[in-house]
Amino acid sequence: MDTDTGARQRSRAADRSYRIRIARPDELDVVLGLIDHAADWLRENKDTTQWATPWPHPDGRMKRVHDALVNGETWLLFDGQDAIGTVSIKLAGHEELWTPEERETEAVYLHRLVIDRDHAGIGLGAELIDWAARKGASRLRHAELVRIDVWTDNHALHEYYCRQGFKDVDVRETSDRTPSGALFQRAISTTPQTEPQRIIEHDAT
Repeated sequence: MDTDTGARQRSRAADRSYRIRIARPDELDVVLGLIDHAADWLRENKDTTQWATPWPHPDGRMKRVHDALVNGETWLLFDGQDAIGTVSIKLAGHEELWTPEERETEAVYLHRLVIDRDHAGIGLGAELIDWAARKGASRLRHAELVRIDVWTDNHALHEYYCRQGFKDVDVRETSDRTPSGALFQRAISTTPQTEPQRIIEHDAT
């Protein structure tokens, strides 16, 4: 992205606010649409196989996303009436990706974090990570870390998370050969937030 253009976009968006609320089970198509839109962009712009095809197959992906909706783990971010982002928050890590010793430390696990490309370059992804980490931590008494597993061959995304303060943990394989085996984590910030927050939680009503 052109640096000057990005700076202008961030300046214009500084005084905007965005609603976030828990996604309803009947919004499966909305969540999948955000993922598919991101997948289209990845195919055209990045050297990665991420989301090139639904993993492990369309029905399997649909079930995984639907289960997260039913379990109240998925959130939608809105600009006005338009859904522009999503993230799923879990309070337990994948048993084959994270070791028993690692899972002894309370942590927030983020999945399927997406910001629509029309809203890229204004820092919303970083704010959504921060918001989701704090939201998950509010449900865990001793949460210390926010963790994420990243598509193994999406090296540009690895670099993005490192710029957000995440540390590279490992690359691991699972019995179902998940392609999302690159692991990252960082401490959940306990520093009081002094800047106005653009992401504001709303009820689903």
